[in-house]
Amino acid sequence: MSFLLFVIAGVIIDYVLLGIIMNNNEYDFMIRFINTMSVAFILVDIFALTSAFLYFRQSQKTTLELEQTEKEKATLQSQMLQKNLEPHFLFNNLSVLSGLARKKPEQIESFIDDFSDVYRYYLKHGKKQLAELKDELSFLISYMNLMEKRFGNAYQIENSIESTNGFIIPCSLQLCIENAIKHNKGSEKNPLLISLSRKEDTIVIKNKLNKVDFTLGTGTGNDYLKRQYEINFNKDVIFTETDTEFIVEIPLISEI
Repeated sequence: MSFLLFVIAGVIIDYVLLGIIMNNNEYDFMIRFINTMSVAFILVDIFALTSAFLYFRQSQKTTLELEQTEKEKATLQSQMLQKNLEPHFLFNNLSVLSGLARKKPEQIESFIDDFSDVYRYYLKHGKKQLAELKDELSFLISYMNLMEKRFGNAYQIENSIESTNGFIIPCSLQLCIENAIKHNKGSEKNPLLISLSRKEDTIVIKNKLNKVDFTLGTGTGNDYLKRQYEINFNKDVIFTETDTEFIVEIPLISEI
């Protein structure tokens, strides 16, 4: 439409200037029309390319701003989750410590050692973007020692990971283990087995489904984990639930 309007206006102005005002008796309408169309093509092309360039730059700027906003939002959510996690973690384990003091005082020292290791790891790695897989696995041992003091042998881990190269978001494995414990029943007679394995550059966490009747879980940990990988590394954490199993696949980051 702009092109047609420009051509019509150009022809009229050209005819008025040359054909009437300047009294050009040799005015060739067809030639002047073709010339006007040629100029219109050039100007429209220039306008289109300029508009496309400006739109592309603005689009890039908007995309970068959105990505930055999402990263800041994800960081804030991470900090909020950490603040919610710490009181929850402290309360549960102080309750366990109180129970040990009454029933099994001989286990207090080892409990405090594991508790210190776990909490120290939270403080050291909680605000980092990545942690080494080997450190996460060591941290998980201390965490499961605490869970054993709390639940006995009701929840057990089977770790078949041999290669510990690579990096992972801090506390990722612990979040998955905590989720399995929170949503599934386990007992000394019928323990819930949680397996860890590695498939190329992916850590796979599996547990059999034995769902509890009621839980206050909101899925915050899973959402946090998924968003962190999407926003910071453009990778997907995959959650799969079958009739018998719940599976989490966490991608490893090869290098920082």
